[in-house]
Amino acid sequence: MNPRNRQIELNPRRWYQSVHLNTATVCQAGLCQISLLIAAFMTFSSVVAGAQPGPELVTITGAATYRQRIAMPPGAVLNVRIEDVSRADAKAVVLAEVSEVFGARQVPIPFSLTLPRTTIDARQRYSLRATVTVDGRLRFTTDKHYPVSITGAAEKFNLELVEVAAAAATIAAAAAVEPKLKFDLPASFSGVLPCADCQGIAQTLTLRADRLYRLRRTYIGKPGEPVAEVGPWTTTENGSQIVLGRGEGGQRFALVDAQTLRQLDRHGQPILSRANLDLRRLAKVDPVTESMRWRGEFVYMADAANFTDCASGLHWPVAMTGDYLSSERRYSQLRTKPGAALLVSFDGHLEVVAAMEGPPREHMVIDRLESAHPGGTCATPLQPTTAAAASLTDTYWKLTEFDNKVMTIAPGQQREVRLTLASGGNRAFGFSGCNQFSGSYELEGASLRFSQLAGTMMACTPPSMELEAKFLKSLGASGAYRIDGERLSLLAGDQVLARFEAVYLR
Repeated sequence: MNPRNRQIELNPRRWYQSVHLNTATVCQAGLCQISLLIAAFMTFSSVVAGAQPGPELVTITGAATYRQRIAMPPGAVLNVRIEDVSRADAKAVVLAEVSEVFGARQVPIPFSLTLPRTTIDARQRYSLRATVTVDGRLRFTTDKHYPVSITGAAEKFNLELVEVAAAAATIAAAAAVEPKLKFDLPASFSGVLPCADCQGIAQTLTLRADRLYRLRRTYIGKPGEPVAEVGPWTTTENGSQIVLGRGEGGQRFALVDAQTLRQLDRHGQPILSRANLDLRRLAKVDPVTESMRWRGEFVYMADAANFTDCASGLHWPVAMTGDYLSSERRYSQLRTKPGAALLVSFDGHLEVVAAMEGPPREHMVIDRLESAHPGGTCATPLQPTTAAAASLTDTYWKLTEFDNKVMTIAPGQQREVRLTLASGGNRAFGFSGCNQFSGSYELEGASLRFSQLAGTMMACTPPSMELEAKFLKSLGASGAYRIDGERLSLLAGDQVLARFEAVYLR
């Protein structure tokens, strides 16, 4: 242990009291107070200077750690203290504490506390508490009681800390979700909902306690693979509806009962239809394990990587399998500074794997790294740093110019018009102004053609319905495309039908 990284603080008042008890019989008027102060000062100074524990001293040793594979910066500080917790109605009294600066180390961090035995009252209760702070901000803390009993022999403790933000988020999510739901989480619901020009859309929705949802759609009677999306989910204030995605335009379902979710329109109103609009709860949860497109912040530090999803805000440790090595190399090449986040896009899946310490936990597995964007973060839109063109496939294309107009959100329109071409299965999908749509595309050189376009059947305001009809018609009429940097143009001969811009936030 480096003594320069260590700071010890003891409670001088208790030290004074202990010395007073041992010397009271030899005190004389006038000299007693001076003798006591000198004795207290000498005893206190000897321990701070590193005196070896003797019969009158008690040493508490151990190590502090946490399970998350998160590296701390050199200036992080571990603080361990012994507290008197005898009175539940009063603030704990600190008997002694030690602070350890991380420096080049990572957890587990050892600690050692020494205090005089006379400060311990056998009738009282004592506990160890530990925290990790960075720039004065609390990052980790112990969340359970570690009792200290003085038996004459040195005690050794292994303190396990929890991440403050994660613990707070978990508690808040549980408090916000579970009391308003009629079923336990996680839960999966499935059903076949209406389709404009196919036999139906088979949908499976899984809701997790961490507020992540996965919605899988299969267009019955249409070619192509199932389409899956992930994102955050919330409930309305009265708890009667579930909203997928962020903002007011997310897809909504009414909580009919513990077994049934019923599809609503974008405004949360019932859909007047004789067709089935219900998703029924499955007896077994359909886990979120398939490979999907993710976009978020990748950070590699101290031989461990973590990923934060832009859409949900959730983060996971990254497993060192799949295309992990490519991701680590790209991070090393493009990071702006050590420990800085790098915005990445990849195909990946969630999987429970063995952790470096503790029980197995959920990791993000990167199956195939698609792109990395230095300088981009989840908090700000990506600013292109190179002249490289965006990829036609697996990119969120936002409609910016259409029908000789710059696109804005029309009255009653809840979402921007968008288009994505999946690299697997040649399936195109997006939002056309009122409904979600899906179809097929054929790509050969600069030639691009769409077919079998179909969508949901929700009613919207006339401007949104008119925009949707024109947009789907233009997709059917397009025969080629052109990409200029981050911009996509759909063409019919020399005519530009629509222009899009690549968006790097879901």
